[in-house]
Amino acid sequence: MKVWIQRVLRLIIGGIFVYASLDKIVRPDRLAEIIMNYQILPFDMVNISAIWLPYLELLVGVFVITRVWLRACSLLLIGLSFLYISAILSALTRHIPLVCGCFSVSSQSFKTWGSLWQEFLLLLGCILLWATTRKNVNLPKLS
Repeated sequence: MKVWIQRVLRLIIGGIFVYASLDKIVRPDRLAEIIMNYQILPFDMVNISAIWLPYLELLVGVFVITRVWLRACSLLLIGLSFLYISAILSALTRHIPLVCGCFSVSSQSFKTWGSLWQEFLLLLGCILLWATTRKNVNLPKLS
C-alpha cells in the first residue's frame, strides 16, 4: 500500500512542480514582476530568483517523478513549499494585493487567506512523500 501511495504522490507532486515551472521558464520577466510585488527580496535578487527558481522546480519535479534522489528532493520540495507559504502569508499580513504566480505567471487570480489551503495541501503532500521514502541505511563504508 505504501508503494502505491508513494507512486501517486510522486506523480501528482512532481507533476505539479513541473507544470508550475513551464510558464515561469517561458516568461521570467513576468515572474520577476510577481516576485517584486511580494516586497520581500532586495531588488538585486529578484531577477536571479526569477531565472533559477523555475528551473529548480522543473528539475526537482522531474527527479521526484523518476525517483532520482527522492528523499532529498522531497525534502527540498518541503522547503520550497514553506518558502511559498511564508511569502504569501507575509504579503497577506501586510495587505499587499498580489497575483500568486504559483502555477502560471499569466494568471490574474489574486491570493487570499482562503486560497492558502492549496499551498498547505501541497506541503502536506510533500511531507507525506518524504515520510514514505526510506532512508538508505546501507551506505558503503569508506576505507
